[in-house]
Amino acid sequence: MQTLEALQRKIDTADDLLSVVKTMKSLAAVSIRQFEAAAAALERYDQVVGLAWQALFRFHGGQAPEAPDDRAVVLVIGSDQGMCGQFNEALLETARSTMDELAGRGLMVSAWSAGERARAGLGEAGYAVREHFSLPGSSQGVTAAVQDILEAYEAARRRRGGRTLVVVANRPQKERIFTPASRIVLPLDADWLAQYAHRPWPGRSIPRLGLAPDALFSRLFAQYLAVALHRALAQSLAAENAARLAAMQAAEKNIEERAGELAASYRETRQNAITAELLDIVSGFEALGGVGGRG
Repeated sequence: MQTLEALQRKIDTADDLLSVVKTMKSLAAVSIRQFEAAAAALERYDQVVGLAWQALFRFHGGQAPEAPDDRAVVLVIGSDQGMCGQFNEALLETARSTMDELAGRGLMVSAWSAGERARAGLGEAGYAVREHFSLPGSSQGVTAAVQDILEAYEAARRRRGGRTLVVVANRPQKERIFTPASRIVLPLDADWLAQYAHRPWPGRSIPRLGLAPDALFSRLFAQYLAVALHRALAQSLAAENAARLAAMQAAEKNIEERAGELAASYRETRQNAITAELLDIVSGFEALGGVGGRG
């Protein structure tokens, strides 16, 4: 049987862990709201950019660029920290399937990562990570992280020509908390062009361009890439914190149950110790009484 001192140490440790878990729950909940708000704001901005694409293609013509399909970059967005369940494991399985599929099409695949867990997981799976990016700690840092990725991607395009760009990241999902998804960002294909070229204009006034079509296309193309990466990062970080919140809720429940068991054991052990002490006193008293009686 454990001593009272040992049980008390375990109770103190459980209390400390519970405090840490509750703090992490609070931080995760706050972060979820931040990144969800960032993703929602981006959706509104994306609608404006979509109207600009629609005006360009429907009313002024335009041709979507075709990136050569000899090389591909697969950007895998994971997490820097653990304690978020199967967040990275499910993501890496999707990333491996995506890269195998691209390699099967004859493409030379370069693995890029965002988040230390993604980089470590890719390395363990045998993929050499060519570029790695740090994840932002808040929604305010997403724009800077996107800029870093865009600069690296443009540098790669200049060195070796056009590339297929695929982003593998988790997205929030109510039923399952998160789900991994693989999205082809580039090349822009005919289906992407058709969604803007054939969509009815929402207003009565026909828009006019303030720039030459080629210049506007170049500006919108840059916005398209920024929006795609910004959305992937914001959604991934929201999903990561949702997964961490769920993991911390489960941990909190387990710790509270364990703390209850320890408290019950402490009370039982303490009661047994008190009972034993009382029995010793009674036995001693009886022994002394027996000695006095015989004397």
